[in-house]
Amino acid sequence: MRRKNFVSLLAAFAIVVSVSFAFTTGNYNGPKTITTTNYATINKLVTELTNKYGKSEVLVVLDIDNTILTSTTDLGGDVWYQWQREKLNIKPTEEQKVACLFEDAIGLLYELNPMYLTEPEVPSFIDEWQLNEIAVFALTSRSPKYRAATERELTRSAINFTKTAPRPAGEKLPVYRYKTKRELSYMQGIMMTTGMNKGIMLKHILEKTSCEYKAIVFVDDSEKNVSNLEAEFANTQIDMTIFHYTKVIEDRKAANGGLELTQEQADKMHHDWLELNKMLKVIFPVRYKGGCLGE
Repeated sequence: MRRKNFVSLLAAFAIVVSVSFAFTTGNYNGPKTITTTNYATINKLVTELTNKYGKSEVLVVLDIDNTILTSTTDLGGDVWYQWQREKLNIKPTEEQKVACLFEDAIGLLYELNPMYLTEPEVPSFIDEWQLNEIAVFALTSRSPKYRAATERELTRSAINFTKTAPRPAGEKLPVYRYKTKRELSYMQGIMMTTGMNKGIMLKHILEKTSCEYKAIVFVDDSEKNVSNLEAEFANTQIDMTIFHYTKVIEDRKAANGGLELTQEQADKMHHDWLELNKMLKVIFPVRYKGGCLGE
């Protein structure tokens, strides 16, 4: 009888310890993924997490393209890139495929193409988080080669990621640029990863800066990036929420009768690219003497 009571008591103690451990370490059974079309929903959760854990324990990670900023034209925008990569419902013909896509064309169009905010309130939300001393930084698939144009467009939209971006304790915001699988850079609170897995890249920069957070809010328009974050953080003890931000694609589909890209839009992007190159060939003929400029 005594042995039975002892075993029962031990089992009860184990349950209490297990529940306590889950609470203190944040055993959340993997990231939660929420689809949203507005930053007000994101801001509401950031506020709740800050109240729960404290401002120093929350990190907000934002994608750039179609999440913070979006292109003013199809040519050079994310829809053009996805079309060129044959990721959409309409594929480019061989004639429509752009030569030197990564070496030259993408960078050229980033330099030429202004961008605008996905929502006018985005800078205000970022400013509010930073004023509350919540860590915020940008994590983009863009290459470090495109940093100048990227920072220019963020500055034009009054967005500054230097204020509370992760950094080693007691140090200034670091400057990193080196190659792992591909080249990456972390400067001005903007991490540029040349298309590498964002889950791996987020872990990488947190380890590099020795930063730890009890809660992370990650916002991105790409299903692939969302899936990568879900996989990489599945077994961590972090209260992570991933927002799949779909406003740009939903607005586009609504305007196109449910399609992300129409044939007319694809043909116009091809026509615009030819017209641009026709002009450049006259003004800068050396660009067309053979090879890619970025090689």
